[in-house]
Amino acid sequence: MQFVYRCATGAQLDEIADIYAGAQAYMEANGNPQWARGFPDRTDLRGGILGGIIYAVFCEGEMAAAFSVVNHEGNYDEIEGKWLTSGNYLAVHRLAVAEKFRGSGAAKYIINVAAPELAAARGRGSIRMDTHEKNKPMLNLLREQGFTECGIVYTARDNTARVAFEKLL
Repeated sequence: MQFVYRCATGAQLDEIADIYAGAQAYMEANGNPQWARGFPDRTDLRGGILGGIIYAVFCEGEMAAAFSVVNHEGNYDEIEGKWLTSGNYLAVHRLAVAEKFRGSGAAKYIINVAAPELAAARGRGSIRMDTHEKNKPMLNLLREQGFTECGIVYTARDNTARVAFEKLL
C-alpha cells in the first residue's frame, strides 16, 4: 500500500475524531486503558489541528491514520531509566490507525517514514514515543522497528506510567 501524510486541517476533524474513537474502542476491548475516558477528545484534536501538530495519513485518497508530533514533551523531562540522547528529539504521540487499515502497514509508515522525515526537517536526531504497558500491539511494533526501551515516564494528565522508547535517526 502507498501512504502519504499531510498536516491535518479543520475540515478533517470529524474523520480524525472517528479514527480516534475507533482506536479507543479497540484499546478498551483489548484491556488497554491508555486512552480511557475519551482521550483524546474533539477539543484535544481541534487544538492539535489548529496548532499544526496533527498529521493525517492517506492511502489511495482515504484517511488511514492520524498522529501528532511535538519538538518537546514535558512528560519526558524525567524518566525512570535513561534516554539514549540528552535531547533534540521529535516526540510522536496519539498514533491511531483506522479500523479498515489495521495491519496494513500504516503504523510502520508513520514511525519509519513520516516521523523520520518530520524529524529531519526539524533538525532532530531521534524519535521518542511512549505507550501503556498493556498496549501490546504498540509495544511489539516499537521493539520490532528498532526502538530502544529506555524506562518509564508519567503522564501529566493523570500520572499514569508509560513505557518510554527512543530511536536514533
